Amino acid sequence: MNKNTPIFAYIHGFNSDKSSRSYKELNFLLGNVLDFHYSYIQPAPLALKEIENKLLSALSANKNIALIGSSLGGFFALFLAHKYSLPCTAFNPVTFPHEQLAPFTGKNYNFYTNEEWDFTQELLLAYKELPLSAAMPRTPNIILGVNDTTIDPNVTLRFWKKKANIFITEEEHSIADYKKYLPVIQNSIKNQ
Repeated sequence: MNKNTPIFAYIHGFNSDKSSRSYKELNFLLGNVLDFHYSYIQPAPLALKEIENKLLSALSANKNIALIGSSLGGFFALFLAHKYSLPCTAFNPVTFPHEQLAPFTGKNYNFYTNEEWDFTQELLLAYKELPLSAAMPRTPNIILGVNDTTIDPNVTLRFWKKKANIFITEEEHSIADYKKYLPVIQNSIKNQ
């Protein structure tokens, strides 16, 4: 693969990790997707820095990168897409983590390892340091499941209305099949 070949990078969500079904499926469908896994068991600015370091390393090898993120990973993907003017597709992204993740404070478990951890009020409020901007240099794609009961899709819709390409779906929070969204993801990088 040459340094101008379009590539994708995936950022997982809250309580997920590099073993996520979403990453595995996207990697299978798109081929050679970079995995920007990170530890969410740390303050938000440190989690962002961890992801950003992976992004900067990847950008040094290839400037033709499109970000994909789901849930909290969608938040980070949108944040970094704004900062580095990158194409981005976010699935059911968190928009205001310090508010939308509040119901998850307390004891949590990683979906794949069952590792237990405590999502403290301090960790929650650290997300206030990372506000999203809807004034994106490149219009992002947002896949929004109207049956999402984990993150209120109306919050996302209000914030991104007329500022993103929003694709409404009947999906819940977890995307059952990414195959039907491949054209949206692939077109994001073609429109660079």
